[in-house]
Amino acid sequence: MDFLSLPVVVVETILSYLSYDEVSKYRMVSKGFNEICMRMLNRGFLMIERRHALALKGVKAQLPRRESERRYHPLARHCDILTSIETRISMLNMTYSKFMDCGICCFIPGKVIDEIRRVLSLVETSKTPPRAHEVLQELRDISSMAIEHFDDKVSPDFRKKLHEGVPIPEPRPSQVSLLPLALRQEMLDLRRRTILNAKLSLQVASQYKRFYKRIVEYKQIVWRQRKIIRYLKKRQRDQDACMADLKKRIEECDIKYSKLTHTDQTVGGSVIAGNRIFMLPNMKPRKPQIRLPSLSEDVDMDSNPVPSTSNQTPRQKTQCTMAKIRGITAEIRQLSNLSKTIEGKLKRPRISNSEELENKKQKLH
Repeated sequence: MDFLSLPVVVVETILSYLSYDEVSKYRMVSKGFNEICMRMLNRGFLMIERRHALALKGVKAQLPRRESERRYHPLARHCDILTSIETRISMLNMTYSKFMDCGICCFIPGKVIDEIRRVLSLVETSKTPPRAHEVLQELRDISSMAIEHFDDKVSPDFRKKLHEGVPIPEPRPSQVSLLPLALRQEMLDLRRRTILNAKLSLQVASQYKRFYKRIVEYKQIVWRQRKIIRYLKKRQRDQDACMADLKKRIEECDIKYSKLTHTDQTVGGSVIAGNRIFMLPNMKPRKPQIRLPSLSEDVDMDSNPVPSTSNQTPRQKTQCTMAKIRGITAEIRQLSNLSKTIEGKLKRPRISNSEELENKKQKLH
């Protein structure tokens, strides 16, 4: 496989690992290499110009405005070096830019580009660089030699071609991958694809934002629903516990009243006789037997059937239970009032035997 049959971008990427001095030397390999190396050298010179302009702008922004204060500033040497490089770049630009714009030649001295890159990296990384004449000595020498050689040996032939109107040689038709038109068409295709990809990415980003917004809303709704469910479950547990406690208390009351009424049935008939009360040893008057309804019963006092609770909701069950509890409490109050009235009637003052004899004597007299 031929090296030049690769895409131009691949070839330039491979050659970018070399120095510009080596790239300028490889121009003599072939016409294809000459075209690629010319573009790389021109691009390298333009990049150096931009890099130097940014560095000089950044240094000048940090320097004080007064000229007397700039001499003692830590960035004074940086400014001197960058200013000297600016003069060299302007001289090189004046020498080569006219022929570079016409396409006759490229920026031939690649070693100058390497030296400018070295000095700029030294200025950007070092806080206290050496003096300007020490750093720029090599750059001054090679740039002066390159300008003198170009003015003496190369530029006269180029000027003749410009004055005579000689057509500039074009690349070989076999090198289709190196033609400017092919490169322009390839760049247009790549630009069109990038525009389409950018539009698609914007659409995908907008859809993602909408979906993310909906997901956030759904998450908030789910969080609120879970909170409501937890609250309702807690409330249901509290109501179940309250109902179980009430049921237990009512059953205990049923048991106690059943015991009391059972003892009243066994003792009450033999104790009360006529209008006198004879208290048996260790016995007290009991309340009459009245059976109280419990929650376990499904029939109320009037023998009306209660609807089954299997098809009722928890709220209806709670209301039914509370109604039963209210009825039982009302009946308990009635029973307590009835027992108090009975005890008031039964409690009369006891008459001793001596008082009874005296009453009989008084009646006889």
